[in-house]
Amino acid sequence: MDRTIAIVAAAVMLAGLLGGALWAAEDPKPVEPEAKAGPIRVAILVGGHGYDKKNFDKAWSGHDDIACEVYKDARKPFTLFDNVGEFKYDVILMYTLMSGMTDQQKENMLALLKKGVGLVMWHHSLANWQDWPEADQLVGGKYWIGRRKRGDKVMPSSGFREGLDLKMHIEDADHPITKGMKDFEIHDEVYNRQWFAKDIHVLVTCDHPASDKPIAWIPKTPGMRVFAYQGGHDAKAWVNPGQRRLLAQGIRWVAGRIGDQAATQPAAAK
Repeated sequence: MDRTIAIVAAAVMLAGLLGGALWAAEDPKPVEPEAKAGPIRVAILVGGHGYDKKNFDKAWSGHDDIACEVYKDARKPFTLFDNVGEFKYDVILMYTLMSGMTDQQKENMLALLKKGVGLVMWHHSLANWQDWPEADQLVGGKYWIGRRKRGDKVMPSSGFREGLDLKMHIEDADHPITKGMKDFEIHDEVYNRQWFAKDIHVLVTCDHPASDKPIAWIPKTPGMRVFAYQGGHDAKAWVNPGQRRLLAQGIRWVAGRIGDQAATQPAAAK
Protein backbone atom coordinates (compact mmCIF):
# COMPACT_ATOMS: atom_id res chain seq x y z
CA MET A 1 0.00 0.00 0.00
CA ASP A 2 2.76 2.43 0.99
CA ARG A 3 4.58 1.53 -2.22
CA THR A 4 1.42 2.23 -4.27
CA ILE A 5 0.95 5.63 -2.60
CA ALA A 6 4.58 6.49 -3.28
CA ILE A 7 4.23 5.57 -6.96
CA VAL A 8 1.05 7.66 -7.31
CA ALA A 9 2.68 10.61 -5.57
CA ALA A 10 5.70 10.39 -7.83
CA ALA A 11 3.45 10.24 -10.89
CA VAL A 12 1.51 13.33 -9.75
CA MET A 13 4.77 15.20 -9.12
CA LEU A 14 6.13 14.22 -12.55
CA ALA A 15 2.89 15.26 -14.24
CA GLY A 16 3.08 18.59 -12.48
CA LEU A 17 6.62 19.17 -13.64
CA LEU A 18 5.78 18.18 -17.23
CA GLY A 19 2.65 20.28 -17.15
CA GLY A 20 4.62 23.31 -16.01
CA ALA A 21 7.14 22.74 -18.76
CA LEU A 22 4.39 22.42 -21.35
CA TRP A 23 2.64 25.53 -20.14
CA ALA A 24 5.95 27.37 -20.21
CA ALA A 25 6.47 26.28 -23.81
CA GLU A 26 2.99 27.45 -24.75
CA ASP A 27 3.54 30.86 -23.16
CA PRO A 28 6.34 32.34 -25.33
CA LYS A 29 8.14 35.50 -24.39
CA PRO A 30 7.15 38.64 -26.30
CA VAL A 31 9.03 38.87 -29.59
CA GLU A 32 11.18 41.96 -29.87
CA PRO A 33 10.60 43.85 -33.13
CA GLU A 34 13.48 43.69 -35.59
CA ALA A 35 15.65 46.76 -35.71
CA LYS A 36 14.95 48.70 -38.89
CA ALA A 37 17.69 50.56 -40.70
CA GLY A 38 17.04 54.24 -41.21
CA PRO A 39 17.36 55.93 -44.58
CA ILE A 40 20.69 55.68 -46.35
CA ARG A 41 22.54 58.91 -45.56
CA VAL A 42 24.19 60.26 -48.70
CA ALA A 43 26.63 63.18 -48.91
CA ILE A 44 26.57 64.66 -52.42
CA LEU A 45 29.73 66.59 -53.25
CA VAL A 46 29.46 69.27 -55.94
CA GLY A 47 31.99 71.73 -57.30
CA GLY A 48 34.21 72.44 -60.28
CA HIS A 49 31.40 72.12 -62.83
CA GLY A 50 28.14 73.99 -63.31
CA TYR A 51 24.80 72.21 -63.04
CA ASP A 52 21.06 72.90 -62.81
CA LYS A 53 20.77 73.55 -59.08
CA LYS A 54 17.02 74.22 -59.25
CA ASN A 55 16.21 70.76 -60.58
CA PHE A 56 19.10 68.80 -59.12
CA ASP A 57 16.99 67.01 -56.54
CA LYS A 58 14.92 65.41 -59.31
CA ALA A 59 17.80 63.03 -59.89
CA TRP A 60 17.85 61.48 -56.45
CA SER A 61 14.81 62.56 -54.38
CA GLY A 62 11.56 60.67 -53.87
CA HIS A 63 13.01 57.48 -52.34
CA ASP A 64 11.87 56.80 -48.77
CA ASP A 65 15.05 54.88 -47.96
CA ILE A 66 17.53 57.43 -49.35
CA ALA A 67 18.27 60.77 -47.68
CA CYS A 68 20.65 62.98 -49.67
CA GLU A 69 22.37 66.12 -48.48
CA VAL A 70 24.36 68.37 -50.81
CA TYR A 71 27.61 69.30 -49.09
CA LYS A 72 27.66 73.08 -48.86
CA ASP A 73 31.32 73.87 -49.51
CA ALA A 74 31.26 73.69 -53.32
CA ARG A 75 34.56 75.56 -53.63
CA LYS A 76 36.39 73.07 -51.42
CA PRO A 77 34.18 69.97 -51.27
CA PHE A 78 36.98 67.68 -50.16
CA THR A 79 37.05 69.44 -46.78
CA LEU A 80 34.40 66.85 -45.92
CA PHE A 81 37.36 64.52 -45.35
CA ASP A 82 39.37 66.83 -43.10
CA ASN A 83 38.03 65.17 -39.97
CA VAL A 84 36.18 61.86 -40.33
CA GLY A 85 36.18 60.75 -36.71
CA GLU A 86 32.39 61.06 -36.49
CA PHE A 87 31.46 60.67 -40.15
CA LYS A 88 27.67 60.58 -40.37
CA TYR A 89 27.12 59.39 -43.94
CA ASP A 90 26.70 55.89 -45.39
CA VAL A 91 27.50 56.90 -48.97
CA ILE A 92 29.68 59.51 -50.66
CA LEU A 93 28.28 60.57 -54.03
CA MET A 94 30.73 62.55 -56.17
CA TYR A 95 29.26 65.05 -58.62
CA THR A 96 32.47 67.06 -58.66
CA LEU A 97 35.05 67.86 -61.28
CA MET A 98 38.07 68.67 -59.17
CA SER A 99 41.55 67.64 -58.16
CA GLY A 100 43.67 68.99 -55.35
CA MET A 101 42.92 66.66 -52.45
CA THR A 102 45.50 66.84 -49.71
CA ASP A 103 47.33 63.68 -48.72
CA GLN A 104 45.42 63.65 -45.44
CA GLN A 105 42.06 63.98 -47.19
CA LYS A 106 42.96 61.09 -49.49
CA GLU A 107 44.00 58.95 -46.55
CA ASN A 108 40.83 59.78 -44.63
CA MET A 109 38.53 59.08 -47.58
CA LEU A 110 40.16 55.72 -48.28
CA ALA A 111 39.87 54.84 -44.59
CA LEU A 112 36.13 55.52 -44.76
CA LEU A 113 35.73 53.30 -47.83
CA LYS A 114 37.63 50.49 -46.10
CA LYS A 115 35.28 50.81 -43.11
CA GLY A 116 32.22 50.28 -45.31
CA VAL A 117 31.20 53.73 -46.52
CA GLY A 118 30.11 53.41 -50.15
CA LEU A 119 31.27 55.58 -53.07
CA VAL A 120 29.28 56.58 -56.16
CA MET A 121 31.14 58.32 -59.00
CA TRP A 122 28.58 60.13 -61.14
CA HIS A 123 28.93 61.81 -64.53
CA HIS A 124 31.65 64.51 -64.67
CA SER A 125 33.17 63.25 -61.42
CA LEU A 126 34.91 60.71 -63.67
CA ALA A 127 37.28 63.60 -64.41
CA ASN A 128 38.13 64.00 -60.72
CA TRP A 129 41.68 63.62 -59.45
CA GLN A 130 43.65 64.19 -62.65
CA ASP A 131 46.73 64.39 -60.44
CA TRP A 132 46.09 61.26 -58.32
CA PRO A 133 47.10 58.12 -60.27
CA GLU A 134 46.03 55.75 -57.46
CA ALA A 135 42.45 56.92 -57.93
CA ASP A 136 42.35 55.56 -61.48
CA GLN A 137 41.97 51.98 -60.25
CA LEU A 138 39.67 53.04 -57.41
CA VAL A 139 37.15 54.37 -59.92
CA GLY A 140 37.94 51.99 -62.77
CA GLY A 141 37.61 54.70 -65.40
CA LYS A 142 38.91 58.19 -66.14
CA TYR A 143 37.89 61.15 -68.26
CA TRP A 144 41.13 62.87 -69.28
CA ILE A 145 41.23 66.67 -69.39
CA GLY A 146 44.00 67.22 -71.90
CA ARG A 147 46.71 64.70 -72.69
CA ARG A 148 48.06 62.98 -69.60
CA LYS A 149 51.01 60.74 -68.98
CA ARG A 150 50.52 57.61 -66.91
CA GLY A 151 53.70 55.63 -66.52
CA ASP A 152 55.20 55.23 -69.96
CA LYS A 153 51.90 55.92 -71.75
CA VAL A 154 50.43 59.22 -72.93
CA MET A 155 46.65 59.20 -72.52
CA PRO A 156 44.69 61.14 -75.18
CA SER A 157 42.28 63.87 -74.17
CA SER A 158 38.73 62.62 -73.68
CA GLY A 159 35.71 64.10 -75.44
CA PHE A 160 31.96 64.49 -75.06
CA ARG A 161 28.75 64.97 -77.04
CA GLU A 162 25.60 66.31 -75.41
CA GLY A 163 21.96 66.39 -76.41
CA LEU A 164 21.80 62.89 -77.88
CA ASP A 165 19.00 60.35 -77.90
CA LEU A 166 20.57 57.16 -76.61
CA LYS A 167 19.68 53.52 -76.08
CA MET A 168 21.05 52.00 -72.89
CA HIS A 169 21.56 48.26 -72.75
CA ILE A 170 21.50 46.32 -69.48
CA GLU A 171 24.64 44.24 -69.82
CA ASP A 172 24.24 42.29 -66.57
CA ALA A 173 20.62 41.81 -65.56
CA ASP A 174 21.57 39.65 -62.57
CA HIS A 175 23.60 42.20 -60.62
CA PRO A 176 21.67 43.76 -57.70
CA ILE A 177 22.06 47.25 -59.20
CA THR A 178 20.46 46.32 -62.52
CA LYS A 179 18.34 43.35 -61.47
CA GLY A 180 14.85 43.67 -62.90
CA MET A 181 15.81 46.55 -65.19
CA LYS A 182 15.22 46.57 -68.93
CA ASP A 183 16.98 48.47 -71.70
CA PHE A 184 15.90 52.11 -71.73
CA GLU A 185 16.16 55.20 -73.90
CA ILE A 186 17.40 58.53 -72.61
CA HIS A 187 18.32 62.03 -73.82
CA ASP A 188 21.73 62.68 -72.35
CA GLU A 189 25.41 63.46 -72.82
CA VAL A 190 28.06 60.86 -73.63
CA TYR A 191 31.82 60.68 -73.13
CA ASN A 192 34.43 59.13 -75.37
CA ARG A 193 38.14 58.29 -75.41
CA GLN A 194 38.09 57.58 -71.68
CA TRP A 195 40.41 55.14 -69.97
CA PHE A 196 38.94 52.00 -68.40
CA ALA A 197 40.56 49.42 -66.16
CA LYS A 198 40.58 45.97 -67.74
CA ASP A 199 38.88 44.29 -64.78
CA ILE A 200 35.77 46.46 -64.39
CA HIS A 201 32.41 44.71 -64.18
CA VAL A 202 30.28 46.45 -66.81
CA LEU A 203 26.57 46.75 -65.97
CA VAL A 204 25.20 49.11 -68.65
CA THR A 205 26.48 49.81 -72.17
CA CYS A 206 25.68 52.13 -75.08
CA ASP A 207 26.40 51.47 -78.76
CA HIS A 208 26.08 55.07 -79.98
CA PRO A 209 29.10 55.88 -82.20
CA ALA A 210 29.83 59.05 -80.20
CA SER A 211 29.98 57.17 -76.90
CA ASP A 212 32.38 54.86 -75.13
CA LYS A 213 30.62 51.54 -74.68
CA PRO A 214 30.77 51.22 -70.84
CA ILE A 215 28.20 53.48 -69.18
CA ALA A 216 27.88 52.00 -65.69
CA TRP A 217 30.32 49.66 -63.99
CA ILE A 218 31.75 48.25 -60.79
CA PRO A 219 35.53 48.61 -60.41
CA LYS A 220 37.56 45.88 -58.77
CA THR A 221 38.18 47.39 -55.36
CA PRO A 222 38.57 44.58 -52.77
CA GLY A 223 37.17 45.58 -49.40
CA MET A 224 35.35 48.63 -50.82
CA ARG A 225 32.03 49.27 -52.56
CA VAL A 226 32.27 51.63 -55.54
CA PHE A 227 29.80 52.26 -58.38
CA ALA A 228 30.53 54.44 -61.42
CA TYR A 229 27.89 55.87 -63.77
CA GLN A 230 28.79 58.09 -66.70
CA GLY A 231 25.32 59.49 -67.50
CA GLY A 232 23.31 62.26 -65.87
CA HIS A 233 24.11 65.59 -67.54
CA ASP A 234 20.94 67.59 -66.88
CA ALA A 235 17.31 67.56 -65.74
CA LYS A 236 16.13 65.82 -68.91
CA ALA A 237 18.25 62.84 -67.91
CA TRP A 238 17.63 63.18 -64.17
CA VAL A 239 13.88 62.58 -64.51
CA ASN A 240 14.34 59.55 -66.76
CA PRO A 241 12.91 56.51 -64.91
CA GLY A 242 15.74 54.26 -66.07
CA GLN A 243 18.43 56.58 -64.78
CA ARG A 244 16.59 57.27 -61.53
CA ARG A 245 16.35 53.57 -60.81
CA LEU A 246 19.95 52.91 -61.80
CA LEU A 247 21.28 55.68 -59.56
CA ALA A 248 19.07 54.69 -56.62
CA GLN A 249 20.03 51.03 -56.91
CA GLY A 250 23.69 52.02 -57.14
CA ILE A 251 23.35 53.98 -53.91
CA ARG A 252 21.62 51.07 -52.19
CA TRP A 253 24.28 48.62 -53.35
CA VAL A 254 27.29 50.62 -52.22
CA ALA A 255 25.47 51.22 -48.91
CA GLY A 256 25.19 47.46 -48.42
CA ARG A 257 21.40 47.42 -48.42
CA ILE A 258 20.99 45.09 -51.40
CA GLY A 259 23.05 42.23 -52.80
CA ASP A 260 25.77 40.26 -51.05
CA GLN A 261 26.62 43.22 -48.84
CA ALA A 262 23.15 43.06 -47.30
CA ALA A 263 23.71 39.68 -45.63
CA THR A 264 23.75 41.22 -42.16
CA GLN A 265 21.57 44.26 -42.88
CA PRO A 266 17.86 44.83 -43.48
CA ALA A 267 16.79 44.94 -47.10
CA ALA A 268 16.16 48.31 -48.68
CA ALA A 269 12.63 49.54 -49.19
CA LYS A 270 11.25 49.02 -52.66
